[in-house]
Amino acid sequence: MAASSDMFCSKDLDLPELCLRSPKFISTVYIRHKSSKMGAKISSKKLQPKTINELQHHIDVDFTKDEIQDWYKDFEKHLGQGETALSRTAFIKVYNSLFDGDASTFAGQVFRTFDVDNNNMVDFKEFILGLCMSGSTDPSVKLKWAFSMYDIDQNGYISQDEMNHILNAVCKMTNCRLPEEFTSIENMTKNIFNVLDKNSDNQISLEEFIEGAEKVQFVIDILQCDPAPDT
Repeated sequence: MAASSDMFCSKDLDLPELCLRSPKFISTVYIRHKSSKMGAKISSKKLQPKTINELQHHIDVDFTKDEIQDWYKDFEKHLGQGETALSRTAFIKVYNSLFDGDASTFAGQVFRTFDVDNNNMVDFKEFILGLCMSGSTDPSVKLKWAFSMYDIDQNGYISQDEMNHILNAVCKMTNCRLPEEFTSIENMTKNIFNVLDKNSDNQISLEEFIEGAEKVQFVIDILQCDPAPDT
């Protein structure tokens, strides 16, 4: 079946319904939805004004001082005893509390994009930066973050295997169903990949991704997963 960009318009897809029904990025909501239900400790700690000013003025964080303090309180609730940063395990645990399916693989990839210094921990500065990139209203910033999600080995290109890995991770997390026109996730990945791989060199560059995402909005929409509603 030949792929076309029209095939992947979000209005025509039901894969997955959870991912397409909300404009929120999971990374911008993942702590707030369930923090009160996880037995998290109550914290009275506050960031120093100097730290807040640094976040606001030196790293382009688009949050007010009060919002940064609120995020810090939520962030600190999920830290282990004596820790100042989220471990990969803690990060994944929060994601798994939000979804009915297995969010471990997807959360691990989000963690990778947040962990700027690659020390296998996400401190508050990295956390806020990650929120700003993944939930940005600036299309170029959001697209670059989405590209980094798919570019698992960080070589500057997306392979078909990498795209398949991310799409599989989303489907495991949301227990989604495939559109009728696709026989498998692999088949769907191949069709999407062929649309984006404009020069047919079996890899997608950042330029191809940005250009193609305007026609194949699905590759961005599928990362905008909304957690299962509270019961």
